[in-house]
Amino acid sequence: MFRIFLILLGAIIICSCDSTTPEYYYTKGNLKYKYHDIVEDGKIPAIGDYLTVYIDYRTVDGKIIYSSVQSTYNNKQTIHLGKPSIEGGIEEGFAQLMEGDSVTFYIEANKFFKHYLNQSVPAEIKDDEEVLITLRLLKIESPNEYEVRIGEEEKVCELNEFMEIDSIVNNWKADGDSVFEVGGIYMVKEIPSTLDTIKYGHVVSVFYKGYYSNGKEFYNNLEAEHADDFKVGVEGQTIEGMKIAMLHMNKGQKAKIIVPSYLGFSEQAVNSGQVPSCTPLIFELEIQP
Repeated sequence: MFRIFLILLGAIIICSCDSTTPEYYYTKGNLKYKYHDIVEDGKIPAIGDYLTVYIDYRTVDGKIIYSSVQSTYNNKQTIHLGKPSIEGGIEEGFAQLMEGDSVTFYIEANKFFKHYLNQSVPAEIKDDEEVLITLRLLKIESPNEYEVRIGEEEKVCELNEFMEIDSIVNNWKADGDSVFEVGGIYMVKEIPSTLDTIKYGHVVSVFYKGYYSNGKEFYNNLEAEHADDFKVGVEGQTIEGMKIAMLHMNKGQKAKIIVPSYLGFSEQAVNSGQVPSCTPLIFELEIQP
C-alpha cells in the first residue's frame, strides 16, 4: 500500500508541474514509463537476476516488432538483467518494478535497436521515434535460483522426452512400421524410387513438414510450389537430425523420422523460448529424385 501511495504522490507532483502527462513516470536517466498494473509488495529485480516476462515491442502506431506470445512456445521470455548499458536504458526501468507489475517503457528507436537488438533501425522507423515495450513481470529469480530450477527441470524433461520417444516408436511399430535407429534418430523409410544415395556435399530438394508430438506444426512446405534445397553436411543448412536422416536415404525416397531434442534446434532457440526444451521433433520427408 505504501508503494502505491508513493507512486500516486509522484503523480500528484508531476500533475502540478505538467498537467499533460500525469500518467507517465521517469527514471533518473529519463526513461519514460507507464504502469498498467501495480502490486503492493513483491520482489525487486537486481543486476544478474533472471526475469520471466510476457513482452512485446511495437511502434507508436501499434505495429508489432516482436511479441513473446507469438514467438515463443509458452508465450514467455526470460531476460538476464545486466548492468545499464546506456543512460535511460531499459535496465533502469526494471529497477522500478516489482514481481507482478505490468508496464510500458517508451524508448528511442535508435537506443533500442542499436543497444538492445544490435541492429540498425528499420527504414520505416525514425531514429528518434519512440518504441513501446510492454511487459508483465511474472517471476524474478536469482542466478542460483535460476540454475537450480533449470537443473531440476532438465532432469524431469529428459526423462519425459525419453518416455515420449519410446511411446511414439511403439505406436509406429503397432501400425506395422519397421522402425530402426541410426545416429540417435529413429526412422521409417519407404522403398526409394532411385538407387542414387545421398552423400556429403550433395544438393537435395526436399518437401517436408515438421511437428511436435502433440501434432503442432512448426514448418510445412508440402503444398509449396518448390521444394527446399539443402547442401547436405554444410553447417547451418539443416538441424543435425535431418542431416543424419538424409545421409541414410536415397533421392526419390520418403521417410518419417523422430529427432531427439539434442539433435534438433539450437540451444539459443530453446533458451530464447522459440521452441520447447526436451521435446522430440517429427519430420515427414520427401526427397526429390
